Amino acid sequence: MDALHVLPALACAVLGASGGLLVPWLIAACPEPAHDPAENPEDYPPHVPFAELAARPGLRIRSAVACALAAGALGLVLGWGWALLWLVPLVPVCCALTVIDYVTWYLPSRLIRPSWLVTGALVGAVAVIVGEAQVALWGLIGFVGLGGYYGLIRLLSPRAMAGGDVRLGALLGLALGPFGLGTLFVSVLAAALLGVAGMVPMRRRGTMIRRRVPYGPFLVLGALVAVVVGQVLGA
Repeated sequence: MDALHVLPALACAVLGASGGLLVPWLIAACPEPAHDPAENPEDYPPHVPFAELAARPGLRIRSAVACALAAGALGLVLGWGWALLWLVPLVPVCCALTVIDYVTWYLPSRLIRPSWLVTGALVGAVAVIVGEAQVALWGLIGFVGLGGYYGLIRLLSPRAMAGGDVRLGALLGLALGPFGLGTLFVSVLAAALLGVAGMVPMRRRGTMIRRRVPYGPFLVLGALVAVVVGQVLGA
């Protein structure tokens, strides 16, 4: 790996940390989910209001550290690559979504849908700047491909995949698509493997603590793994 990648890694880490400081604000800005009478309350943890979640002590610092590490890793493997223009801004959004989904098992469209537009616009802008239309085309392929794949899983097994997971999958597909089919595939595989590991029942003194875990955090981690592993192996 080029030693000069240390500089973009540091720059991205600083930008990531700055974005991470905004994570509590992103969480607090989300509207509370509407109650679904078809849902079984026993399948979900007690709801934590977003304003309360955003105000938890230490969340801002932990988010800043997590975003700095994630964005720094992207800068380290990508160097001064154009993809940083759409990946780094997505880091704090994905961090906020991960926190929300882990605690409440809900992925708010208020964060995901605008991120479709912003990420799509940035991918399109890069395609125009570098003069390579396939960058935007592959972004669209990733959006439709991962969104369709996770949508099919939801159709076949609604309890295995929520609508928010499908929308998040489409967003990550849009961001990963320009890296090619291999990165999209590794993202799906990594998310599945991490999900299986995370869904192994955690026990304490023989008592079940948590029977299920949300899938959103594994989608995000899988996407990060796919980019980092793909760039390291392709170097």
